[in-house]
Amino acid sequence: MTISGTLKRSLAAFGMLAMTGACELPRSGPYYSELTEAEGTAEYGFEVLEMTPEIARTTTVDERSGFSVKFIQTKAEPYYLIERGDTLSVTVWENSDEGLLSSTGVGASALPHAKVDERGQIFVPYVGLMRASGRTLTQLRKEIMERLGGKTVDPQVDVFPVEQTGRAISIQGVVGTPGLYPIDRLTKHILPMVAKAGGVKIDPEAVRIKVRRGNLQGEIWLTDLYDKPENDIHLRAGDHIIAERDRRIFTALGAVSANQAIQFPTREVSLIRALGIAGGLRDNTADPTGVFIFREEPVEIARRLFPDREINAPVRVAYIVDLTEPAGLFLARDFKMRDKDTMYVTTSPYVRWLKILQAISPLINFGGAARSLGGF
Repeated sequence: MTISGTLKRSLAAFGMLAMTGACELPRSGPYYSELTEAEGTAEYGFEVLEMTPEIARTTTVDERSGFSVKFIQTKAEPYYLIERGDTLSVTVWENSDEGLLSSTGVGASALPHAKVDERGQIFVPYVGLMRASGRTLTQLRKEIMERLGGKTVDPQVDVFPVEQTGRAISIQGVVGTPGLYPIDRLTKHILPMVAKAGGVKIDPEAVRIKVRRGNLQGEIWLTDLYDKPENDIHLRAGDHIIAERDRRIFTALGAVSANQAIQFPTREVSLIRALGIAGGLRDNTADPTGVFIFREEPVEIARRLFPDREINAPVRVAYIVDLTEPAGLFLARDFKMRDKDTMYVTTSPYVRWLKILQAISPLINFGGAARSLGGF
């Protein structure tokens, strides 16, 4: 029996198809079936769970934050008292033709930069060293007048601050003008101090405020300072404030437009928004039934997910969301991403066969061309 050329080519194509299928074709990651096979999950030590409203609620973590009681109960800095390191201006008016401090007779004599030393003292001519730290401007002014009273006629004294570096904090990060700022009546809390430093330069939704006070540290979202005024704590001299962009990331892989690590743009990011940030599904390759989220669940959440098991260590879990289901988009909206999550969209099964056909197509065309040349 003679085998026709068409049949020969078909048999050859099926043979190459089988050989190609046995080989590993290039791909962006595992297929849906590989991720859901019980043997595969057991081998790599992770659990696979189909997303449900209950799972979405169970895995949601409250990302709101606040300062500890020690921070909240801190008393206000006595900004109205003179402190070591402050610079004062002292001006003395004398009602005398022969002024003690002025060489021109009646007039004002100024000490424009009287620095409060480490012992808390300043030097005033004809008065000597005087204790300044821990006193108000009025108290210091009164004592200078009293001590000059026996040496000049009816002295009038004015004292005002030039530079209040004794009670200062440092503020760094994504603010307009980082630097050292004194604590005064208007900037004794975090929010006005941030405003004085020029405000934040990025979206406030993505900014976290960190405060370090000696060995005590605290952290809060900037938006939580607006929502909970009690967290707008009193500042203390020597505090360090850092306004930084949220460092949390998730990674988008597979059949999405952008395969990359992505920073959280706001405090909460849902799965549906994460897909949007990654550019959405690729229409020609994505399998919308296989949207996976890989994460390591802490013990307290893992125990709620698997109540019948004894769990004493974090559990690796792969959650599946089927976007072709009527409720899939709602589940993706309710499921919240967390730091270090991996979002992986599987490739549609037909793409695998398309790649095989594309791989063997040049071989079939080459074979036909060779036979044509041979016949010629």
